[in-house]
Amino acid sequence: MNISLPKTISGWCMWLFFLCTGLAGFVPVLGMLVPWLALAYAIFALIGM
Repeated sequence: MNISLPKTISGWCMWLFFLCTGLAGFVPVLGMLVPWLALAYAIFALIGM
């Protein structure tokens, strides 16, 4: 299995979104980042970054 890191900013936002969503049950502060990461992903994906 070969796992590679994201190459775009939107890819990083999506990766961090799922990471923060999963860890929000253990660290509630991360739950506050989830909507911002979703918005950042949408913006960067629309402009192609």
